[in-house]
Amino acid sequence: MPSASGGGRGSIPADLEADFAAFRVTVLPWLATLPGDESDRRLEILRQYGLLVHERAARLSLIAQGDRSVLFTRHVLDSLNLATCTDAPPASLLDIGSGAGFPGIPLAVVWPETHVTLLESRDRKAGFLEQAVRQLGLRHVRVVCDRLERVSQDVSIHPVSAVTVRAVGDLPSVLALAGPLAAPGAWWAYFLGGGTGESEAKAMIPDGRVEGGDFGGRILRGYFRNTTP
Repeated sequence: MPSASGGGRGSIPADLEADFAAFRVTVLPWLATLPGDESDRRLEILRQYGLLVHERAARLSLIAQGDRSVLFTRHVLDSLNLATCTDAPPASLLDIGSGAGFPGIPLAVVWPETHVTLLESRDRKAGFLEQAVRQLGLRHVRVVCDRLERVSQDVSIHPVSAVTVRAVGDLPSVLALAGPLAAPGAWWAYFLGGGTGESEAKAMIPDGRVEGGDFGGRILRGYFRNTTP
């Protein structure tokens, strides 16, 4: 378990105090319902992760500058929406265009049995992800620094049972490239922004369905056409 002190990451910066307090009040009761009776430990890992993002955000352009003071409620909490509307964690997950690690790292924290692959093509951000995974002790997570187009062609990632996409454009093209990496029965989830209406979401992928997470976010979900049982 990551230490609550050391490395300069033990305390909450002043501009994050209110955001983390709101996040804690919202997420802790839900964490307590998860198997393993490890709600405090999981909350601490999520806290350490948020502090890492906050510390490196400006230097690596991990999130918008205006989001630094609300990263727990805007990014970490939104990432967890998927876990609240999923019957069971997938055996494996590919997070495409992971960037700062949303949603892959928060999901990995609450899905410890899921093998998570964070796919990020930009060297500096992939380096951040590798540091975060190592520091947080997430042994079931690996980082792949590569482009989706190449790994799709080479099938250099073992077929996964779920794919997540957040803040990546041209969803149909992304899912088409991800298809060869999907195991039979695999599903995908696309995190909808606040300005995306349901009709707009359905226009992107007509056979997708919009689901609401317990923390207010909306997710467009569906199955890969060539892998549906």
